Amino acid sequence: MSNSGQQELQGILGETFANVKILAMFTLFALANLIGFAIRDFNLKVCYWLSLSLVMVALVNLNLAISFYISLRTEKGIEGKRGKTGDTGPKGFPGRCELNLDAKCGIENCTSKIQDRLMDNCPHYANIVNKRDYERTGEESQILDRYQKWINIMKDDCQGKNSLRESAYFEDMFEDAGRFCLN
Repeated sequence: MSNSGQQELQGILGETFANVKILAMFTLFALANLIGFAIRDFNLKVCYWLSLSLVMVALVNLNLAISFYISLRTEKGIEGKRGKTGDTGPKGFPGRCELNLDAKCGIENCTSKIQDRLMDNCPHYANIVNKRDYERTGEESQILDRYQKWINIMKDDCQGKNSLRESAYFEDMFEDAGRFCLN
């Protein structure tokens, strides 16, 4: 068998299968010799050994065919050239997010977009975020936690909105930025 075929069988049966295989081959070889030496007629003996050699060649051929089949089935081949592109399919129906279960209709990357807007609109938030953890005071850490809680609440609301109205959503959210900026 090929290496991958032997590895598969050893994974399933362990090393005992290889030992049983060798033992079976020696047993069959010994049995064939006993039968061959028991034949008295010279013509029959020659016919027996020729027939036995044909059977052995057929078994080796069968073993090789099975091992090559297993190795070709499990291994990937060389990737070929890309074929011609097909015709464009028909245009689908205009859908809505509620009906289109597979599509992602919500605004993507809400957290980072909210944080970017806060950085632009709330200078105090930008100052706190730009500091390292050990440079922040306890009060600044509490303010940052409150911002983070607010961002999490807005993120959940943001993901439910339609991505086509993204800019209008953020304009409405940050219309009065002063009420969100904590000082």
